[in-house]
Amino acid sequence: MKHLRAGCFCLALTGALPACPAQAEPLQPAEAAQGWSGTIGAGPIVFPRYAGSRSTQSWLIPLISANYEGVAYIEPLRAGMYFWGSADRKMGLGVAVEPRMGFKSNDARMLTGMATRHDSLEGGPAFDWDLGPVALSLSLFTDLTHSSRGGSGRAYVVREMLKDDTWNITAFAGVERIGDRVANYFFGVGEMEANAARPAYQARAASNGTGGFSGSYRLGTDYAIVFGLQALRLSGGLAHSPIVETRMSSVGWLGLAISL
Repeated sequence: MKHLRAGCFCLALTGALPACPAQAEPLQPAEAAQGWSGTIGAGPIVFPRYAGSRSTQSWLIPLISANYEGVAYIEPLRAGMYFWGSADRKMGLGVAVEPRMGFKSNDARMLTGMATRHDSLEGGPAFDWDLGPVALSLSLFTDLTHSSRGGSGRAYVVREMLKDDTWNITAFAGVERIGDRVANYFFGVGEMEANAARPAYQARAASNGTGGFSGSYRLGTDYAIVFGLQALRLSGGLAHSPIVETRMSSVGWLGLAISL
């Protein structure tokens, strides 16, 4: 079974954008298990100040992509573990968690006077299925921190585009469905927050399309350059929010990592 991991700091840095699968690696048989494997490093990432913002910001972040014997995994903005796998190791059911980033009123001029939207941690069941040419990843999350008090679902198709001794590049496409509470928490404008330039707005459940790629370029046996680019398009209802400047959001990162 291919393990669909969220291989980036990624789209979850904004209120609407999910951390997305970016790398697919085979689970290793138990008899070949070697403990933790993968890479750990650091590098800059560029992402929107909030979901729908034209302004960007950059952070220097740790870039971790590691798994423990194909059963548990840690990524920059996703972690999880499998508790069931098929005999042929092509299907796995487990749990995963991802953060969803909020915003403060000083993050942009058009947010001035708005209440803080707190970061949340979402988690729930996750199912991965290796179909051969592509792999499928499904997850159903709820807000574990009672910020938005809502839920979301994700469906991704992942394909390994290139893998040899030097390059490892994987692409994905998918959709995220966010519920009414999540949508309104991150994109709505309350009556007490409204003004002449920012009318009250109640956001509804929406489905957002997303896609991108991530990969690595090996520098000998111990080091690698890791990189990625992901984009998301907000659906009509969210794009019409008075705090949204653009319906397209993208995230890019580049870093240096060492093999575990």
